[in-house]
Amino acid sequence: MFKDFASRKFEIFILMLIIGATIIFYIGHFDNPFFFDDKHTISENESIRSLKNWTDFFTDADTFSSLPANRAYRPMITLMNAIDYSLAGGLKSTYFHYHIFFWFLVLIILVYLLTKHIYEISEEANKYIGIIAFFGTAWFALHTANAETINYICARSDSFSTLCIVISLLLYIHPFGRKWFLYLITMIIGIWTKQTGVMFFPILSIYILLFEEESLLTSFKTNTASKIYKYLKKIAPAGIIAISLFVFNQYFLTPSSTHSTNYDVSRFEYFSTQWYVTIHYLGNFILPVNLSADPDLAIIKPWYHFKNIFGLLIIVSLFVLMIKTSFNKKLRPISFGIAWFFIALLPTAINPLFQIANDHRTFFPYIGLFIAIPYGTVLLLKKLELFKKYKTIVISISILIFIAHGIGVIKRTEVWSSPETLWYDVTEKSPKNGRGLMNYGLTHMAKGDYENALLYFNKALKLLPNYYVLHINLGILYHSTNNEAKAIEHFKKALNLNSSSPDPEYCYAIFLIDKERYIEAEKYLNLAIQKSPNHIRSKELLAKISGNTNNHKQEITKLENNITNNNSLENYIELSLRYYDIKNYEKVIETCKIILKLDPKNINAYNNLCAAYNQLKKWELGEEACKKALEIDPDFQLAKNNLRWATDNINK
Repeated sequence: MFKDFASRKFEIFILMLIIGATIIFYIGHFDNPFFFDDKHTISENESIRSLKNWTDFFTDADTFSSLPANRAYRPMITLMNAIDYSLAGGLKSTYFHYHIFFWFLVLIILVYLLTKHIYEISEEANKYIGIIAFFGTAWFALHTANAETINYICARSDSFSTLCIVISLLLYIHPFGRKWFLYLITMIIGIWTKQTGVMFFPILSIYILLFEEESLLTSFKTNTASKIYKYLKKIAPAGIIAISLFVFNQYFLTPSSTHSTNYDVSRFEYFSTQWYVTIHYLGNFILPVNLSADPDLAIIKPWYHFKNIFGLLIIVSLFVLMIKTSFNKKLRPISFGIAWFFIALLPTAINPLFQIANDHRTFFPYIGLFIAIPYGTVLLLKKLELFKKYKTIVISISILIFIAHGIGVIKRTEVWSSPETLWYDVTEKSPKNGRGLMNYGLTHMAKGDYENALLYFNKALKLLPNYYVLHINLGILYHSTNNEAKAIEHFKKALNLNSSSPDPEYCYAIFLIDKERYIEAEKYLNLAIQKSPNHIRSKELLAKISGNTNNHKQEITKLENNITNNNSLENYIELSLRYYDIKNYEKVIETCKIILKLDPKNINAYNNLCAAYNQLKKWELGEEACKKALEIDPDFQLAKNNLRWATDNINK
């Protein structure tokens, strides 16, 4: 039976079987919607709506996202999103999923080729090599944790950059690809997909050390200089280009508005917490029953907390195992796999990110474990002389593992099928995650269940009192329940809490439009576009209301009617501002004089009067009005500004 594994036809048959099983278990995921970062990179990103200027993706990182703080230099992702948008003719997630899944299937085949090659050059070439390689490949294809990446459209940056790294290594291994440096091309594409693509360089370095220049490990003392020179010569092309490209991308192509590093925690606090996070990831690899789309792991203090120390002990143990197995050629697939795992984890372990852990980050690191663990397990069973004796049991257990993971994939696909199922799962798995509680509240609000929505929003507020998105949603909720005062309070908080996202201005503008305050809404929409020029929703809404004189007239008429029914100072002040917005400065002056008859010490009326006189170039009258405002309140900054405007022109 095992001889058949040497047959190329049988090899293709097994690979097609694995591909077929993968398609079957993932068949329900193609209609899953956009989530998380899909919003600002796809749904609200004007840049992907045309391929006409696709070369801009490679020169302007602003095209990556509608959120200035989230603009990374990932032109390949923007290009693929634009291609999928074009093919779909709009925002249809199915087309994005088809594209992502196609490359996932390609990666499955390439993982097999790489795994088999690693095993074969270990001098452990025997009848079990095919079985082990197929097991590792099937495990990778069906592993439940990988569903977190495949179901999440924006995580295509993880899956595609991983594909580029595997292709690059295979191209280096192939004589033609090495001779013509083709592996450098795919490495560059990988870095353009996600900056973690630069980790191909250390992975390649470990591969060369373990499988090509192993004499550096076994006989380091002889001809040391020539061996090191030969080694450095092999790794130099990838190292020079990878590091140079990474630095150039990071410091010259990444916008200054990008805010990817969490400065609220110290680097060491973050790094020491990653020791425990590594245990979390290893746990999900072994038994992925607690996967969460948005984990609630937080910084662990002090750094010597038992969780961190336990994680550190496990890491040190794996490092010791990696080093010990590196000296024995037959065991080097284990060493290489462990090294791959830690190299792939390194970028998210040393740079403090806002999310301490995320289960879709393991897609790239786990490949190392899929190489090391099956190989090491078979060697152990052989050493204990258990494999031949219990071959049927081992195969049966393997099949059960695949089925269990396949069922897990189906379950996670169901979780990702709608906002309600996803965020309910997050609240169950990660109850201390304020964002998860808020988003589950949003699913209640979408159904008109404001009571439960407010319940979850308030739970989230205790955990995230300064989260601007939460205050936006509270503003929307209170607006929906006709509590205008509370709505404005939360919208204003959101506006004050965030200086880079266009969402606070956009959502407040929607509220203002509903209140028929069109001119003010235009102002906030312009602010949103100023923050993010490719925020498509703000542009569309502004185009809808901008320049519509009927809207302006309706707003002013409504205010005039309010004054008739309620002769309040607030209504008069608001009316004077609206007249100012439409440049009817005579009406501003007339309205302000009415206000001053009702309240002779109203500083806002004097200030608005000053601004109107200034616009009419009646500088002396403007100066007089602003001076009266400052006599009442010497710290009134707007009046100071308008007074300076008047006096500067008088002095001219």
